[in-house]
Amino acid sequence: MSQPTPLPVPTHSPRLPAGLRLEPYDARTAPDALVEALAAFATAQLHERQPDDPAIQPGQLAAQLRHLPPFVALPAWAVWDGGRVVAEANIALVNLDQNRHLAQVNLGVLAPYRRQGLGRTLLAQVTEAAHEAERRLLLLGSHARVPAGEAALRRAGATPGLSAQVNQLALADLSHEQLAQWAAQGQARAQGHRLDLWEGEVPGADLAAFAELTQVMNDQPLGDLDMEDSALSTEQFREAEAHFQASGRQRVLVVARRPNDGGLVGFTELTWHPARPTLLAQGATGVRPEARGLGLGRWLKAAALQRALARNPEARFVRTENADSNAAMRRINEEMGFRPYSTTTLWQLEVAQAQAYLAGAAAR
Repeated sequence: MSQPTPLPVPTHSPRLPAGLRLEPYDARTAPDALVEALAAFATAQLHERQPDDPAIQPGQLAAQLRHLPPFVALPAWAVWDGGRVVAEANIALVNLDQNRHLAQVNLGVLAPYRRQGLGRTLLAQVTEAAHEAERRLLLLGSHARVPAGEAALRRAGATPGLSAQVNQLALADLSHEQLAQWAAQGQARAQGHRLDLWEGEVPGADLAAFAELTQVMNDQPLGDLDMEDSALSTEQFREAEAHFQASGRQRVLVVARRPNDGGLVGFTELTWHPARPTLLAQGATGVRPEARGLGLGRWLKAAALQRALARNPEARFVRTENADSNAAMRRINEEMGFRPYSTTTLWQLEVAQAQAYLAGAAAR
């Protein structure tokens, strides 16, 4: 890497230990050498939480960073020890009509470098960026297998907003007979409804209707999060779709249609990356209120998994994340064979509280 450019330091940013340096980076233009270092850092963090997972490949990360949707700004910083990234933070400033008070923060420090001020240095950067963008609330995550994250957030004054269970389905234990039964029951109970299976892009003729359908996910429990319902415009949804396509991920998307007019009433999504084919990610599953109770959720999930396994026979596990309060979806997943894998928590930290914490830490 080239010599670092001197950075403007926030008022209450602590000094880094000797030999370490802080550099900002632009996600959209990150050079290959930087992406490789970030992928190594991300893999080290991943393996602390999930030691058996495949490594994050630089090409996979590069595609995600370089093709962010235009409505997302992502200021980011890395702390370097020689040619190695040992801590990193980024702050997602999503410019929609809703939730303009929020900023989603990812911040991590490798275990050997903790309790040396790196986390506070990065928190000072993201706090200043949030303040400049007129965001008042930071959202940050912690993982139960890395208790240092929760401890650091509590020290800063953050409060838990939503706890979620990460569940995993071992495909060796999957009952294919149950999937067939769910499909048959759905067809019988939801008479006249039909499923469409999409791979690749959402069909242009259905894009606006599907973008509107995804707003049904605003019904999912949000715990104590200070968050408004959100919605993408058709153009923003198209931009998000372009980001997904550029990421290199593969997808099976199944939608349910009404019998009378073919309108969309439900959907589910399974994704994976060819560089890490053993893991399937179960994304959102949603059904409009008027179509609930007909078995569509189980039918959708069964159809999606059957197709995903046909396309990706290397898959070994399916992971999904459900809020602790989302009893209905957790019940379906338990019936399918998902079992608890880990837990995560989304924390809220007011920018003013973060500023006060940093000022107090600097004074000590």
